[in-house]
Amino acid sequence: MESSKRKGWIMKQTWEDLLFLHWPVDALWLQSLLPFELEVDTFDGLAWIGIVPFEMNSIRFRGLPAVPFASRLLELNVRTYVKYGNKQGVYFFSLDASHMPGVLIARNVFHLPYFKADMSKRKDRLEVDFSSARTHKGVKQAKYHIKYEPTSDPYEAKKGNLDFWLTERDRLFIVRNESVLQGKIDHDRWPLQDAKADVLHDTLSQGYRYKEHQTITHFSKSVTTYLWPFEKVGK
Repeated sequence: MESSKRKGWIMKQTWEDLLFLHWPVDALWLQSLLPFELEVDTFDGLAWIGIVPFEMNSIRFRGLPAVPFASRLLELNVRTYVKYGNKQGVYFFSLDASHMPGVLIARNVFHLPYFKADMSKRKDRLEVDFSSARTHKGVKQAKYHIKYEPTSDPYEAKKGNLDFWLTERDRLFIVRNESVLQGKIDHDRWPLQDAKADVLHDTLSQGYRYKEHQTITHFSKSVTTYLWPFEKVGK
């Protein structure tokens, strides 16, 4: 039986072999990149930007079965962390995906900045080899190639620590026509692992003050995620 906590979701997804790659940036500088309606969120005075590659499986809308040819895609997003009033959430600068119908649904239904990309993922034991080349027409092209793997046993981040702050977010924000909308997200706690990563090619992080020597990386094997419709929360 579905718990009351998860009533009303409209989409269910399983995210696999996910990497969080984060680096710190100046909060005032980051604020200049955000819609003015949103406020940059910080941890000990620092703002953070992340690049997140993963595989998405078992995608389905509520009440409908997963469609075999459309239930799996690869995704690579660039994200940061924001506040609207007393609510903390994720803000996406871009989301590249390997499946054009999925891109169209995300752009037209959820109004998120998704872009079509040619993507591949290969796995050799623990190591994931992930590459992406944006092919979406009319936008700046970007390529990214990274290899990563877990280096520790799984653990749950503790509230109050940086790894919890970077990963455990239950909503995302978009600003459309000067209105702030939030989309709620729910999943079990991330089963995190320490990770190592080797970025082999990167034109995706240009403009985001990427600091290779200050990156923090976390790996997560799998989590099932529930998404709710966007709702207007401001103007």
